[in-house]
Amino acid sequence: MNIEQAILAKVRQLPLDKQQQVLDFSTFLQQKSLLPSPEMDLTPEQKSANWLKWVYSHSSDNPPLPDEALHRDTMYD
Repeated sequence: MNIEQAILAKVRQLPLDKQQQVLDFSTFLQQKSLLPSPEMDLTPEQKSANWLKWVYSHSSDNPPLPDEALHRDTMYD
């Protein structure tokens, strides 16, 4: 029995709602595999350079956040 046949045998034993979940998950995996990562073939040095380029592309003219804005009590209920 190959993988496809084993999957089909298992899926056929599931209730219809679980079969739908399997279908949804397999669709998700298929879509995920079709989207190549733009940084997949980059070296660590190239990734670091890209990150630094992104960091420095943002304005540094913004005022710093006040300490109160970073306090845990202001972030969570």
